[in-house]
Amino acid sequence: MKILFIGDISGEDGIRAVKDNVKNIIKKEKIDYVIANAENTTKGRGLNFTDYNKLKDYGINFFTMGNHTWKEKDCKIVLSHEDIVRPANLNKDFEFFDVGVGSKEINFKGTKIRITNLLGKSLNFREMQTNPFLKMDEILKEDKSDIHIVDFHSETTSEKNAFFLNYKGKVDAILCTHTHVQTADEKIRDKTAYITDVGMTGSESGIIGAKPETIIKMFREEIQFFKLLPNLDKYQFSAVILEFKNNEVINIKRILKYEK
Repeated sequence: MKILFIGDISGEDGIRAVKDNVKNIIKKEKIDYVIANAENTTKGRGLNFTDYNKLKDYGINFFTMGNHTWKEKDCKIVLSHEDIVRPANLNKDFEFFDVGVGSKEINFKGTKIRITNLLGKSLNFREMQTNPFLKMDEILKEDKSDIHIVDFHSETTSEKNAFFLNYKGKVDAILCTHTHVQTADEKIRDKTAYITDVGMTGSESGIIGAKPETIIKMFREEIQFFKLLPNLDKYQFSAVILEFKNNEVINIKRILKYEK
């Protein structure tokens, strides 16, 4: 079995990148199932129902999310579907605590695949996320899946590496997202595939997919906050392919494609 996992789809360029590439990759690489992080899809923040349907049409089977999950007004409609998970480790005081689920087991051709989504504590989320390690411990107590894939949406490489070292051998893949810059450290250790960041699928000439102007201004003038506006230009497509044999991961392969 081969599973394609696409890194943070960002804005219209990201949607176009998915449209142009996914079905070709499915055919060329003989992909069985496609998962994508879609938390930045709609104008860089969230996933609305229209874009959700577009991505489904373009070949995505399942979605993971992140800290921008709830930015679109129809997020409750999107999260009501069976093919999506949002971060599992939410504080009970968070207004959308009871909307959607953070870990889900699906049955694909007789194989039980669990997909889990977690937010790192290093990520600024108004302290509305709980400890991802403790939540992962809870999830593992109930896990009876054949394959378990975790999207760990975190800010720092140290937290991502700590999560991997703590849970290697306990899940089949830890694919980290959020920072939008693909890392070159894909590996398999103790039967767990890992990468510190899958990368971003969106505008190649922006800054993490966004228009450069406001982000450059933030750094130059030491402004604390900036407005994330999607950049429109040529895209990049970032993903990894996981290959399984007898439900054991045997290979992880990076994909980084630039629009010509």
